Amino acid sequence: MPYCTVCKIETDYEYDIALSNGEYVHYSCIIMLQMRQQEIESVLRTQKPQLILSIFVPTEIAQQDVIPKADIEDLRTKLAKLKSVLTKIYDHLPSWPPDWDERKRQFIRQNGLVCSGCGKEQDVYLLHDIPIFEGGTNELDNLTLICAECYRDTYHEGDIFGDFTLKPSQSEFSEQVAEIQSALDNHQKIQFKYKKPSAKRWMRRVVLPERLLNIPNNRESGETLCVEGFCDLRQATRVFALERMQALEVIED
Repeated sequence: MPYCTVCKIETDYEYDIALSNGEYVHYSCIIMLQMRQQEIESVLRTQKPQLILSIFVPTEIAQQDVIPKADIEDLRTKLAKLKSVLTKIYDHLPSWPPDWDERKRQFIRQNGLVCSGCGKEQDVYLLHDIPIFEGGTNELDNLTLICAECYRDTYHEGDIFGDFTLKPSQSEFSEQVAEIQSALDNHQKIQFKYKKPSAKRWMRRVVLPERLLNIPNNRESGETLCVEGFCDLRQATRVFALERMQALEVIED
């Protein structure tokens, strides 16, 4: 049984998260770290205006709960360590990370707001060089910026930024979306390997897709990209999360 990289306690296959670097982490441990981060950031935000105000109204601030400067520095150090731990976990999440927008800002600061395809400075989306489902990570050196036009020219003719909008935070599933959209357009079935969170092995599924949709997550913020369709195995309409799929392909007639 693998151990959680945070608390070093055994993980539960039903609830743990398998990272792409071979490590595991409890979902509860990620929540604990995120809550601690938010708590420290909240304290620091409160203290900043108080410290500034103390310069102008020292008598009033003296009566309030102002944290000593040394304690504030200690909180900043703890915050930096928390962010470092979370960043390493987010680097290897098997899906888009919660700090995706921050990664985009950081990437733009380092490389500029330039499309990697045409070299022009314009509105761009953050994508993975190597998709997550092919072994890629969320690390900055596996990310790239690309505009909508270059994306269409490079990957497929369909417009993922049209009627069905693939969010930038879901960009690692772009190739799967292209395959599913092709199957939808041509009334073809798709096949893939699928594993539920509670399952220990992958199951082959054959599905006639009906639509792509985003479903709000139950245990965290954001949405999960899914495909809804008729499943041959269950003989009923089912919904499948793209992040739990492998080896997806369209079945040719």
